[in-house]
Amino acid sequence: MKKSWVANMLSLPDTVRPLVHDIVLDHFKAIVPGASIDLYDSMKTLSWKILLGMFISTPGTDEEALESATIESLQEDLLRGQFSLMPVSMNLRLWQSPRSKGLEARKKLQSLLTARVRSGAERCPFATNTSEEQDNVASHMLLFTSSLAVKALASLLTAVMLNLYIFRENWESKEESSLASRIITNRQEKENDLMLKGILLETERLSPPVVGIMRRVTQDIILNSSAATATPATLVPQNWDLWLYFVGAARDPLVFGETAESFSSNRYCGGNTAEVEEEGLAFGIGNKSCLGRDLIREIIITVMKTCLGTFIPKENNSSSEAKSAVSIHADVREIPMGVQGWLGWQSQVKADEWAKHMKQLPTQRPLQSLKVEIQHDL
Repeated sequence: MKKSWVANMLSLPDTVRPLVHDIVLDHFKAIVPGASIDLYDSMKTLSWKILLGMFISTPGTDEEALESATIESLQEDLLRGQFSLMPVSMNLRLWQSPRSKGLEARKKLQSLLTARVRSGAERCPFATNTSEEQDNVASHMLLFTSSLAVKALASLLTAVMLNLYIFRENWESKEESSLASRIITNRQEKENDLMLKGILLETERLSPPVVGIMRRVTQDIILNSSAATATPATLVPQNWDLWLYFVGAARDPLVFGETAESFSSNRYCGGNTAEVEEEGLAFGIGNKSCLGRDLIREIIITVMKTCLGTFIPKENNSSSEAKSAVSIHADVREIPMGVQGWLGWQSQVKADEWAKHMKQLPTQRPLQSLKVEIQHDL
């Protein structure tokens, strides 16, 4: 199934870009210019629109809107069941445990999505006419429209937008422009594309949506000692569970140098980004890497270009002038220290500050509402 995904993904960007572009424009058009919004909540709503629009349909009729709302609700029930602190499935008629609701939601989703696949009404990249593979197609649709996938995309979009519009290389200078302003005023398309890719990769490094994963050790391994951190060599016995903490690994000074904890917009702009894309931790590594990595990156780049006004559909003249469509404003002094640590704007942020201002499960996001002002000329 992975091979068929890769094959179908080759032509997918041409379909994804205009669809995402239209969804982003409609999303921000609905926001009154000058309004103050919670950035994460807005990005979560946008993420639902994008993923459901790509894999199910863009709500155009009342029936389609109802179906999208049903899928979203069932996906939320499924996620609560997966992360429930009470891992027991109980249905007592008057009361049903989150685990039981989650299992029930999964069955309903599988049935609903399978029916869509068999009716030919889906737009999933895994689409196939082979009947024996249609259940697998529905399973992948369920995965890519999951509440966890939506929250992961929203987490990454939130961090990217803050880095794009609010971050400054020199916080002391009042004349320092945002990265967004630099891109808008620079008419070199290739340079801008490289910069956007660099911003995304650096955001992935410092602010991965999922903080880590658990893996079972299949044989005894020894974790090497580190003089830099005064860590002794550690034996991890076979069959132990090992927690891989992406946030810490991606800030290792032995790998990333003295600026390991700091956001640098040009860290990946001068070298070979292809190697970085393959070795980044945010989407896993090797055979277990996320199937949707390249798709999610394509979505985020398109969101950034649309907001900056630099997205130019194929049918348009490539020499068209870039026009800023959306701008985001916030006072950095009102952004909590833990959030700034998550973004890499401040280094050496204490763990209690991070814990006080950030939620890390199931995905990373600011714990309190993070208000920004939206301006646009849509």
